Amino acid sequence: MAGGGSGSNLIGALGSFGWNIKPWLQIVGDSSYNTVTYSGTKNVLYGNHYGPRYFYRTQNRWHLTPFVEGLVGASRADSTITGPGGYTTSVNGLSFKFGGGVDYRPSRRLEIRLFDVDYYRTSFGTNVYQTNYWISSGIVIRLFGGNSD
Repeated sequence: MAGGGSGSNLIGALGSFGWNIKPWLQIVGDSSYNTVTYSGTKNVLYGNHYGPRYFYRTQNRWHLTPFVEGLVGASRADSTITGPGGYTTSVNGLSFKFGGGVDYRPSRRLEIRLFDVDYYRTSFGTNVYQTNYWISSGIVIRLFGGNSD
């Protein structure tokens, strides 16, 4: 949503679901919603991405697990101009996210995602792309046995 050397910070939410193929390999699907309003224009960015997440699981006294991920999918950008003669435009495009982070594991079924930092590239047009940096944190709940060791 930023272009021409300018930038903006969007706020929003992210939800994901992962299935462990192996204790060190997970297939992930995530969906996100982010928004910002600037000078009477509301911009909304939606994203859906899928791909592998690799964990480096080792016994350590801090119960920390680093990971890297590479996700591919699609994003949609909606822009709404408010006021007289206002209108909404939408555009869809291919996008990907590459990055990693660290999880803290206080118990068998619960982890705290301390941080997840991703390079998030969207493409809304021919030879037009947006470079985004994504930082998130949250809670990881393990279902269906949840033992990753």
